[in-house]
Amino acid sequence: MNPVSPLQASVHPVKILLVDDKVENLVSLESLLSTEEEAITYLFARSGEEALKIALQEELALILLDVQMPGMNGYEVARYLRDISKTREIPIIFVTAIDEQTSHVVEGFEAGAVDFLFKPLHPYITKAKVATFVRYYLQKKELEKVNKRTQEINQELEERVNERTKELLRVNRDLDNFVYTASHDLKAPINNIEGLVVALSETLREKEAYLDEVKPLMHMMDDAIKRFKLTLQDLTEVAKIQYEEAASRDIINFQDILEDVKLNIVDLIQEHEAIIEDDFSEAPQIIFSRKNLKSIVYNLVSNSIKYRNPDRKPYIRIRSYKEEEYTVFEVQDNGLGLKEEDQAKVFAMFKRLHAHVEGTGMGMAIVKRIVDNCDGKIELESQLGIGSTFRIYLKCGEIR
Repeated sequence: MNPVSPLQASVHPVKILLVDDKVENLVSLESLLSTEEEAITYLFARSGEEALKIALQEELALILLDVQMPGMNGYEVARYLRDISKTREIPIIFVTAIDEQTSHVVEGFEAGAVDFLFKPLHPYITKAKVATFVRYYLQKKELEKVNKRTQEINQELEERVNERTKELLRVNRDLDNFVYTASHDLKAPINNIEGLVVALSETLREKEAYLDEVKPLMHMMDDAIKRFKLTLQDLTEVAKIQYEEAASRDIINFQDILEDVKLNIVDLIQEHEAIIEDDFSEAPQIIFSRKNLKSIVYNLVSNSIKYRNPDRKPYIRIRSYKEEEYTVFEVQDNGLGLKEEDQAKVFAMFKRLHAHVEGTGMGMAIVKRIVDNCDGKIELESQLGIGSTFRIYLKCGEIR
């Protein structure tokens, strides 16, 4: 019989400790177990003390321990092994000539045995039991090897992800720098164009050549310049958000920010008779950048009016509340609403889903950048023709 294949035993060195005070018993047991094909090393110990010493020095797959030995008996050895962390997990099979009495078996298992072999040893049963524990040992070592390799792979992947993240952050910074520089450098030529258009308009008036057919063209040029300037302004704002310092954070009242925004869009509110209700009782304050919070509130509230439903007056409900580690700012409207497939497009740069409303398509992209930079998140619920609800989850920072 060959219970352990050479391939299995070669995966990891296998050492089995045989403990008996009689040399002839050790030699006999080794002879019974060993075969030429097996790569298993059998170690001998003739006392409990020697067994403990070897167990602490070697990595053992199994211990076959004689119960009746002078000095320290097998039960005492097993108890010592169980009390030592290095040897606690080594399986122990007691080898004994004592009758198979329940009291002896119970004492053995209480001492830490995993099995018993009773003398005279049955060759097949003895080999089968030892082979079972060797297989268990080899499987355990293989699993440890796999776990170690898995940890190494995870570490490698983590390092790659970190490197990739650094690279993406660098590219993102470069893009932001480019956008900021480009938008800044374009201001001068667009201002020059604006000046030339003004000069042209004045020249035409002086020469009384400001004909009716020219006026619409001049107005179109003025509008195009204004839109261009607004786009450059928004591009600059997006790039600047990346570099906002935490030092600018303050304790801010939502009510104060909302009132400030309402003053800025008072004409829009009055023109469309918008009704705005607010409730900040659950979370009246937040530690945040005043400028960034105002940008969030301005874009959400003004959009709720701009994208109103033509069949009804704009009705906007605004509130704030706490949810886990977030302070949530919520804006609900009864406007046009969005189709489900369009909702993800709301936060894209230069994306405008309603062409009848003027704008650069940058407002919600700015809001998304602000929220991302503070490790927050945005939720949008919308139904076409019913309205939309935006929830901005903001993490409170510390005042520095």
